[in-house]
Amino acid sequence: MTKRNSVPVVGGELTLGQEALWLIQNLDPDCVAYNVTAALSLHFPVDVASMESAVRSTVLEHTLLGSVFGCDDAGRVRRHPASAAAAAGLFERYEPDLDEDGLRAFALGLTRRPFGLDREPPVRVALLRPRGGSDILLITAHHIVADNISQLLICQEILSRYAALRAGGEHVPQDAGAVFDRFVRRQRAYLDSPRADRARRHWQRELQGVSEHTALPADLPRPAVYRPQGAEIDLVLPPDLVAALDDAVAARNVTVFAYLLTVFELLVHRFSGQSAFVVGYPVTQRQGVGTRDAIGYFVNTLALRVEIDPEEGFDALLRGTAAGLWRSLMHRDFPFALLSGLVDLPRDPGRPGPVTVLFALNDLDEDDPIAAAMEPGRTVEHAGLRTSEYYLPQQQGQFELALQMTRRARSVQAKLKYNTSLFTERTARQLAQEYLELLRSAVGDTLPPALRELIPRSESGSMDSTRTDTDRAARLARIRDVAAEVFSAEPAAVEAAEDFEKDLDTDSLLAVEFVVELERVFGVPLHVDQIPRLMAGLDSAYETVAESAGW
Repeated sequence: MTKRNSVPVVGGELTLGQEALWLIQNLDPDCVAYNVTAALSLHFPVDVASMESAVRSTVLEHTLLGSVFGCDDAGRVRRHPASAAAAAGLFERYEPDLDEDGLRAFALGLTRRPFGLDREPPVRVALLRPRGGSDILLITAHHIVADNISQLLICQEILSRYAALRAGGEHVPQDAGAVFDRFVRRQRAYLDSPRADRARRHWQRELQGVSEHTALPADLPRPAVYRPQGAEIDLVLPPDLVAALDDAVAARNVTVFAYLLTVFELLVHRFSGQSAFVVGYPVTQRQGVGTRDAIGYFVNTLALRVEIDPEEGFDALLRGTAAGLWRSLMHRDFPFALLSGLVDLPRDPGRPGPVTVLFALNDLDEDDPIAAAMEPGRTVEHAGLRTSEYYLPQQQGQFELALQMTRRARSVQAKLKYNTSLFTERTARQLAQEYLELLRSAVGDTLPPALRELIPRSESGSMDSTRTDTDRAARLARIRDVAAEVFSAEPAAVEAAEDFEKDLDTDSLLAVEFVVELERVFGVPLHVDQIPRLMAGLDSAYETVAESAGW
């Protein structure tokens, strides 16, 4: 039978997915990559006391949201009701006097504060009351208690309670946590079932022989320990490309998900030069009565093994992808946390895990009020209260590269998320543009008949010069940042200095510290005899480090 990480007892159990998220946060207490945020512009006059009351009752009366997480005496991860003292910082109020850019940066900073899961509820709400603009409600939760749908459900519950308080009426919560509690029990029972054994055998077959990580060529030196930090690039598919996509999907009798994922596989192939690799993709576990409107962590990540035959074309790869997706969906409940034990990948703390790249697609129904709330620029009404989305980026850096797409009836939007400790913005923009070009070639039937003709970028030379420029610029920036930290100077001052001696002020200890920091950051051996060259300026420092690093 499948082994599990903790023995279930009555009350307080977690799914294995939740346990994995708890462990990640425990190992890296400053991590914010698993913070999920829903932010709303409120187009109505807000009564602050009523809003705070609505927030507190929504969170603290829900068995999952109003919890703290920790180990019991037997070492099992459990959740317990949060105390009144622990919930003291649940609701915050700010009146920032900032311009639009400053306000957005301030809001983003509030959502990027780590959670202490063992000492505070995994939800934090802030009401921003800027001068001369709409109030903004920021609802940030740790992923351990909320998936994407849950973010919107929490918003709706807070607004419903607020409206009831203002009207002096009763409010019956739509969900108090019982549905998720039942889901946890089913997940625990599943782990001891024959279905879980069949799923384990399936994933062993699917991932057999995977012995190399998806190796994306990083712009920057790979940290010894993976850093979950990131940024994103917006990508909008032109209307003519969306129409061509619909025609191509219909002609091949596949899903939009399978088609867009297959194009992403081509992008990874060109970027990495690999013909065999693994791509992750999230799936919902909202199955059964009541789960659609329940708050909780109802998501699992699956792994697709990609094998690109250089003698075959796009359609063959698409058929293989579609077949692999159907096979794996039969075993979608097998916890992602257990997959690492089924592959032969070496453990590498410098990578996020067995899956380093991810593809996700939200296919939204515009008539669904939940979907409507997610549409940028659209104002929706709930409980008689008008709101619109106040977009803030989130969940960046979980993977080295992730393409998150959203499809509505007449549009497709995407965000290419990338890890900023590995890749520069310029590389990310090039990848985003390359995905568009590959998609247009696929739907236009202009891809080569054999994928061996789709030369990996590392071999084509078509982008070599820009990549070299990108590498140099990124490394120069890192050297400048190291210098600024050692010299206690602004990075711009280091950039403008004619030589580093002015910043060092003849302090030999700073010179040695600069060498030590360069060795640590770039993982290269340097010698004190090289100090005079290192001090001659940014370009000279780059050349000195480049010689030692063999760039």
